[in-house]
Amino acid sequence: MNREVEGSIKLAAIETEKLISFFVDIELKERKARGAYSGAFAPVSHFFGYQGRSGHPSMFDCSLGSTTGFAAGVLIEQGLTGAAVSVRQCTQQPRQWRVGGVPILALVRSHPKQGFKRTDLVVRSEDLSLTSIQFQTLKSKMRQWKWVDSYVNPGPIQFAHNDEEDRQIA
Repeated sequence: MNREVEGSIKLAAIETEKLISFFVDIELKERKARGAYSGAFAPVSHFFGYQGRSGHPSMFDCSLGSTTGFAAGVLIEQGLTGAAVSVRQCTQQPRQWRVGGVPILALVRSHPKQGFKRTDLVVRSEDLSLTSIQFQTLKSKMRQWKWVDSYVNPGPIQFAHNDEEDRQIA
């Protein structure tokens, strides 16, 4: 790791998810040596870049984030580690959301693709039709967007916490 001139570690340059993965790997190796763990650990991390510097969360963002986090914990607690959290009916109030788990294998398929073996599982993708209405609509706007700045930033969403509202949602 590169250090500051005076020798201290550049904390801002440490990728948190990689640091956590590093320590989890050490812990799991120790558990494996004691015979308390027999699984495999192959973390995949992602750098969010600009997404990490977006506006403050709305109440929806907070509700969805805590719902998916809690549901992930429940799935893990129940031994369902091969599942992804699913939250449906998100246009309704949070108490009406339908939360569950989807087997990760339902999200992938064996599909021969260039660069993959026949037995490799890949996330299903859709081909883009250059004649589709959606693409033609996008294409019709591209010229305008090239010359006119249509982006409007109203500022960050103001997050207000209201205990009474929270009790009504739950």
